[in-house]
Amino acid sequence: MSEQYRLLFAHLDKEQDIEQAAQALQQRLKLAEQQVEAFFSGEAIFPASDKAKALKQAKVLASLGVRARLKRIVAPAQTPAAAAGQADEQVLAALDYITSSLIRLEERLDDMDQRFSEHLLHQQQSNDSDELALDLSLDEELNLPAASATRHPLLVVILVLITLLLAILGVSYFYPDLFNF
Repeated sequence: MSEQYRLLFAHLDKEQDIEQAAQALQQRLKLAEQQVEAFFSGEAIFPASDKAKALKQAKVLASLGVRARLKRIVAPAQTPAAAAGQADEQVLAALDYITSSLIRLEERLDDMDQRFSEHLLHQQQSNDSDELALDLSLDEELNLPAASATRHPLLVVILVLITLLLAILGVSYFYPDLFNF
């Protein structure tokens, strides 16, 4: 069972009257007049939340001259079907995140490949114009490494990471009790 808390109206500060408090709540919290009246009559204006968040909400109300009390609400534990549904949602969210990350990586690689190709083309054009201007003869042959050789290790690392992430995701899907996030 998880504990949730709600804020209920307790009283106003001594120097605060109800009209000033209502106006402050409407302006600061962007509440409708009916919501403020309902709060003063004993209803909650915030949804149930954990204790830390409820205390922060109480501090906000206290800064407006309104004192509130915490009411503990005990929520029933989740059923196994609801927990399984939530686990499925988490798996789908993880798959969505991985897919979007793969798409961004692919776009980045394409962009880098295009820039590199343009750079090589520009470099070849400048080398051709330099060769026309200056005729330098070299006695030994110049061996430059292939351009794709620098991208190859990066591509292999990315593919290994993707495969590893998909394997972890598959294991967590088939054995949900193995990983507790």
